[in-house]
Amino acid sequence: MEKRMPRKPRTDYAGAWHHLMNRGAGRLAIFRDDDDRKAFLDCLSSAGQAAQMEIHGYCLMGNHFHLLVHSKAGMLSDFMRLLSGRYSRQFNQRWSSDGPIFRARTLSVEISSDAHLVSASRYIHLNPVEAGFVSRPEAWPWSSAAAFLGREPPPDWLVVFEILEMFSGLASGVSYAEFMAERVDDKTVRFYNEQGWI
Repeated sequence: MEKRMPRKPRTDYAGAWHHLMNRGAGRLAIFRDDDDRKAFLDCLSSAGQAAQMEIHGYCLMGNHFHLLVHSKAGMLSDFMRLLSGRYSRQFNQRWSSDGPIFRARTLSVEISSDAHLVSASRYIHLNPVEAGFVSRPEAWPWSSAAAFLGREPPPDWLVVFEILEMFSGLASGVSYAEFMAERVDDKTVRFYNEQGWI
């Protein structure tokens, strides 16, 4: 019998930033309706509080999600176990199904710089635009874009000020809204393609 290679441990520490992504097993839907999405956001809020994880952005699509998080206590694995476990149990109970709903362990991309952070934020918020679901990111009701663009108040568990403050101090005067109006740059697309995501 062939030995399985042990999984590489996640890189995490207090203060680390991560872009987290996962999709449904077999690319099947992990959100079948808006009640599923509301349940996921409730699980996200409670898991973030339990694992001291700040949520700085999210986008829920049909068969995958994106999260931008700041690990305050180095508990990324605990956070993902709580989020995935709680949501999977609720999903299976609601739809009378069983087994895993996600394809594998959540992909975690460590954020390496301020430029990477804001690029990841834009990538997450433009996901529904790039997919052709909406023409403007704030029109997608299941992301944090509207809160970042001042179109609606953020929920109490979503942190928007840190990324927005990065733009308020720029000498170029570029706002987050103007930054968001640009398409996802080729460098970002290449990066996520190398991660096997696109």
